[in-house]
Amino acid sequence: MASALARDSLDPSAAAAFGDVHRFLSEASVFGREGTRDADAAIGALSLTLPVAPVQARSTDRTRDVPANLAEDCDRLSRAAFETLHHRSDHRMSGSDLQQLARWTAIQRLLAGRVLLRAAEELPDEAAAALRDSAGALRGSAQAWQKSATAWHRIVDIADPRSHPKLPPPSYEIVRRGEVVRLPQVVPHPATVIAHTAAVRVGQLLYGPEWRPEAATRPDPRGGSEILTDAQGTGALASALYRLPAAGWQLALAAPQAVSLARGGLVTDVFEQQAPGRENHRFRPVNPYQLEALSRPYKAVLSAEQASAASLLEVAAQAGVQVPRALLDAGAHRTLAAGQGWGQGRRTIRSDQSGLQAQQPQVRQRRRTL
Repeated sequence: MASALARDSLDPSAAAAFGDVHRFLSEASVFGREGTRDADAAIGALSLTLPVAPVQARSTDRTRDVPANLAEDCDRLSRAAFETLHHRSDHRMSGSDLQQLARWTAIQRLLAGRVLLRAAEELPDEAAAALRDSAGALRGSAQAWQKSATAWHRIVDIADPRSHPKLPPPSYEIVRRGEVVRLPQVVPHPATVIAHTAAVRVGQLLYGPEWRPEAATRPDPRGGSEILTDAQGTGALASALYRLPAAGWQLALAAPQAVSLARGGLVTDVFEQQAPGRENHRFRPVNPYQLEALSRPYKAVLSAEQASAASLLEVAAQAGVQVPRALLDAGAHRTLAAGQGWGQGRRTIRSDQSGLQAQQPQVRQRRRTL
C-alpha cells in the first residue's frame, strides 16, 4: 500500500515520505522475522518481498520514477531466486527461461554501465573515474551472464522449447504422413518477464520513457545532467543501480538448482554431448558432463556480481550516501551462501557502523564502509 501511494502521489514530498515508509516497513519485516525465527511457524507465511508476478514498463512512466520501480523489480527477482532455491513455487524455471533471463540480465548490466558513463561526463575527474570503474565492473557482469546463456547453445528443454536451434523445414514425406507437430506454447517464468522489464527501465533512464530494446534504431542518450537529476545525484544513482547485481547474485546462486530441476527434459543434437542410446533420434538426452557445463558459468557470475555491487557501493560512499539496504543484502547473502555449502574461501563485507558481515565465496577478505 505504501509503495502504491508513493508511486501515485502527486505531491513530491508525500511521495518521498510514503517511499520511506515502504522501505522502513520492508526492513522491519526482515529483521522481525529474523528475531522471531523460533516463534509460531505461521509467521513464516509473511511475505518479505513483493510477489513474483509479471510487471510491465509503460511509455507513460516518468524517468524520475525509474530508481523506485527498478528497486521493486529487484525485490521480485530476489523472491524468485528464493523460491527456486527452496522449492516454494510450482512454476519452475525452464531451460528457455534461464537462457532468456541471462540475456536480459546481461543487457541490464550493459545499459547500466552506459548510464554511468553518460553521468560521468558531467562530473569532475575523480568522481568520473569512479563511475567509469563501476561501468567496467558492470560490463564484466554482463559478459559473465552472456557466457551462461551461450552454454545453452544447441540444448533444448523439451518442456519449454521456446529457445531452440533453427530446425530445417519438414520434408514432404513427414508432411504427407501428418507427422508435423506444433511446438507447445509455454508461459514464461515471471522472473524472465521481470528481467526484461528491468532492462527496459534502465533503458528508459538512458534513452527516455519510450525506449524499448526491440526498437530497430537506438536513439541518442539523454544528457548526463538529466540522468543525475532524475536519480537525485551520483550517490543515489549508484545506490539504485547497486540493486541489480545484489539481486543478480541471488539469481546466479539459484540457477544451478533450476538446471537440476530441468535436467529430465534437456536434449541436444550435438553427438558428443548426447547420452548413449536412441541412436536413431536427432535429439537425445544430454550427458552429466553437459549438465555440469550448464551450471559452471554461474560461478563466474557470482564473483562478477560481487565486484559490481562493491564498486557501486564505493561510489555511493564517496558521494556521502549510505545504502542501508546493503546491510540487509549482506545478511541474506551470508545465509544463502551458508545454505549452499560455501563453507570456505568466502568474502566478508563489513559495515564499520553495524558490524554486520556478509560471507560470500572465493574472494579475499576485505573491509568496506557502506
